[in-house]
Amino acid sequence: MQVFRGFRSSIRLLAKKDYYSILGVPKNASDTDIKKAYFNLAKQYHPDVNKSPDAKAKFAEINNAYETLGTPDKRKTYDATGMTGDEQDQAKQAGFGDFGGFGGFNPFGSGFGGGGGNPFGGGQGFSSFEDIFSEFEGLFGGKKSQKSARGDDIVVGMEISFLEAVQGASKPLVVTKNTTCGTCKGKKIKPGSSPSTCTNCGGKGHVHFQRGPMSIQVACQKCGGTGSIIKEYCSTCRGSGITASKVTETVNIPAGVNSGHTLRMAGKGSSSESGGQAGDILIKVTIKDHPTFQRDGFDIISQVPISISQAILGSSVEVETLYGKVQVKVDPGTNTGDTHKILNHGVPHLPPHNSQKGSHIVKFVLKIPKKLTERQRQLFEMLAHEGV
Repeated sequence: MQVFRGFRSSIRLLAKKDYYSILGVPKNASDTDIKKAYFNLAKQYHPDVNKSPDAKAKFAEINNAYETLGTPDKRKTYDATGMTGDEQDQAKQAGFGDFGGFGGFNPFGSGFGGGGGNPFGGGQGFSSFEDIFSEFEGLFGGKKSQKSARGDDIVVGMEISFLEAVQGASKPLVVTKNTTCGTCKGKKIKPGSSPSTCTNCGGKGHVHFQRGPMSIQVACQKCGGTGSIIKEYCSTCRGSGITASKVTETVNIPAGVNSGHTLRMAGKGSSSESGGQAGDILIKVTIKDHPTFQRDGFDIISQVPISISQAILGSSVEVETLYGKVQVKVDPGTNTGDTHKILNHGVPHLPPHNSQKGSHIVKFVLKIPKKLTERQRQLFEMLAHEGV
């Protein structure tokens, strides 16, 4: 097992991207088609021409794809193993020799103490070793790793009103995402045509690799573990099994959501090319201001004006809340900034604690008249003489 760890550290595992999809060509595309697609995309995304923020990264991605698919030997190895051109170069530097289109590559040759051995030779597999080498299988694009590939997440923003955030709402959301191809139903093959049996594994989907007394069963790299080879790919999805389409989803906004909160719609993201689980839709919420209410966590704050006489003598005022109008007592001697708390009239807590609510906090503001009648002036002057 020590040697296996050394092998893993010698070859850097990278997130796999489908280079054919990046260049927008089918997997059976000719060298000329690949070259033409590369030049068209390179002109479109060159950073000197395209000023979008992601143009530089896209241009690099296109170059990486062409560096592998535009080189016949590297393309042949990529088709067989899923290893990019960079990974193939790293493997050579790590001492695994020339791949030669994978036909002569022995992954356990020098790295496992020399010796020959055909990685796709005969022999019987020992199931106890399959788990040990599961990551080895994933390195070469085996069926196990392909099935676990998840569809992409979709991240969007949504602006909602103050009351929608407080009370909850259902809103439509239009997103563009990868969905199962309607022409081939995700099978990737041209309708009416049939796949041929893989000659490398005889249709079993797996091959045996013999090293001394040890035999390992791994997914066939030529067919990706399916046991069949597609010669005519679906023209609609170009053999990916998915197409981009606009879809309207219904977003259920829970009462109590706040700005910056991210809602997750599990399984509503893009479909997986390899038949794995679909990604999620992640919705980042922003909330519009309200003309009357402010929010502090789960509490609602509103300012209520009171007259001088109400402030001095005491009174009651009508306050608008999220749940209707409420009469609130004004104590004698109330001043600007004094508050009154109305319990359970605030924002509901998020599930599973949505039976709890915050408070509505009333902030009193003393309303000073700018104009007085003669009678009012006389009365205030009398009060002033009394020291009020």
